[in-house]
Amino acid sequence: MELTEKEIAELRAYRNIPDEDDIRYKQVIKEMLINNNKIIYLLHNEELEKADADSDEYLDTNILPYYMVNPTQSEVKNFICFETSFEEVSRYNSVIKNQQVIFYILCHQKDITEKYTSTARHDLIAAVLIDMFQGSNIFGTQLKLMSDKPSVVDTDYACRTLVFEQQTLNSLYGKQGGLRIGN
Repeated sequence: MELTEKEIAELRAYRNIPDEDDIRYKQVIKEMLINNNKIIYLLHNEELEKADADSDEYLDTNILPYYMVNPTQSEVKNFICFETSFEEVSRYNSVIKNQQVIFYILCHQKDITEKYTSTARHDLIAAVLIDMFQGSNIFGTQLKLMSDKPSVVDTDYACRTLVFEQQTLNSLYGKQGGLRIGN
């Protein structure tokens, strides 16, 4: 099935619609991650390092805007996966919602210790992410770290999950008669 140029333009427009928080937030997060040298270093993708790859090549390789990793990893890799969601609208004000940004940091046990600090790689990545996002207003209101939990995904990956939350406007523009208002 092919899309018309108009349909393609409509799909691309979702990146710029204020109510599409998931898409907008993920674009901002991707840019922040690929432009942070410490993050790129800590992901430690030897193949990309040897190829002197641009940091944007880490997208969809080590930086994933979803929480899903190929279950048959043949190479040692480390990942930052992230999702956005909102659990509830404010109890007393339906114009406000509690938006979450969730990071899943997965580091392979064969590459778990960072050489310069002798610190667990997933803990260092978490520290850098906390430094980047805690108290930040990049999405309009202040992000707060609500949860920081370690876990093990399987026998090969250590995980750390960070949950940031902010209160933000709920469906600022909305729709009327099937058309978005405010555009």
